[in-house]
Amino acid sequence: MFTRHYRKLSPSQQTNWWVCVGVVALLLALLLTLWLYLYFKAIEKPYYELKGYRVATTASLNQFLREGDNRRALAQLAKFLQEAGIADATKPENLLRQGSDWLDIHEPPFAIPPQDYWNNILPTLKLIRDELVPVIGPVDIVSAFRTERYNRKAGGSGKSKHKTFCGLDLVPVSNISRPELIEELRNLQARLGPESHMGLGIYSGIRFHVDTCGYRRW
Repeated sequence: MFTRHYRKLSPSQQTNWWVCVGVVALLLALLLTLWLYLYFKAIEKPYYELKGYRVATTASLNQFLREGDNRRALAQLAKFLQEAGIADATKPENLLRQGSDWLDIHEPPFAIPPQDYWNNILPTLKLIRDELVPVIGPVDIVSAFRTERYNRKAGGSGKSKHKTFCGLDLVPVSNISRPELIEELRNLQARLGPESHMGLGIYSGIRFHVDTCGYRRW
């Protein structure tokens, strides 16, 4: 029936018919594309890559802050850093990042450090802001405070300074090479000396550790 009806149409009508079919097909394709975009957006990974390390997304952070008293605790930490004059060293929420391997060990990506430990991070942040950043440029945090459970499952040292909110694992934002980074970090620690209590750990790639809880290097 459709074929007989189509053949009765004039050439111009047949052309119009195909134009209508094409428009409808295009609209359906656009709707399908939009649906697929929204679908994959809804199931996107809970992290983004930062110099090869996994950092939890803002959406993951917001989910964490909706739990219990976490949002109020973060606000208190932000106020503490502001009053200590060190709020410009990093965003307070960055200090909640436990590590880059939380998915592998099935642990939360964020944790609130106990208030008794908050003073421990101040000298470390001050050293990073005043001494380290002027040498190698801006840095970002991939691991800050860790719970005992997280640190154990991640294979961290039993004496890890992350557990007492004194140590940070960092990566440079710039494209500094690993050899140059190592040289600058070692020169910085040597220049600051034992009185700085600077602990320096250099890992694979461009990840490194800094704390102010004991002059040493590994």
